[in-house]
Amino acid sequence: MDDPAKNIKAWRHSLGMTQDEFAKASGIPKATLVGYEVGQRKPGYEALAAIAETGCNISWLLTGKGEMRDAAREKPLQGKELRVIAGEGRPLTPDELQNSNSRRLSKIAELLDAMPEQESAALLEELFSRAHQAAELAELKRAVAELRATHKKTA
Repeated sequence: MDDPAKNIKAWRHSLGMTQDEFAKASGIPKATLVGYEVGQRKPGYEALAAIAETGCNISWLLTGKGEMRDAAREKPLQGKELRVIAGEGRPLTPDELQNSNSRRLSKIAELLDAMPEQESAALLEELFSRAHQAAELAELKRAVAELRATHKKTA
C-alpha cells in the first residue's frame, strides 16, 4: 500500500476512530481529512506532522513500507481515551470509554475477518498475549500498592 490516501484511512481505522474523532484528535479539519482520504488533496508538512503526533510512522504513511506505528513514540495515540474530548476539557466518562473500546473491538474483528486465516490467528494470539501480560502487570501493581498501604499503616 503506497497510496497516502488509503494509508491515512487505514491508520485512522487502526485507531478505531471516526473521521470526526480523528479530525478533533489531530487538529485537521474534517473536510480536509476527508479530502486526504478520498485522494482529492495531498497532505502538506503541517498535516503530516499532525498525523505523526497520533503515533503514525510517516515513512509508512507515504510509502507503505515499514511499520504503521512509529516505534519511537512511547505513548502513541490509542483512541479518544488518551485525549481530552476536543473543546470540552474533560476526560471521558467510563461509559464513553466503554463505547470507544467496544467500537474498537468490533473494528478489530472486521479487520481480522478480512485477513488470511494464518495471519489473523497469529495477530489474535499476539493480541491475547499482550492483553494477558497487561492484566498480570495491573494485578502486580495493585498488589504492590496494597503492600505499600499496609506497610505505611504498620510503620
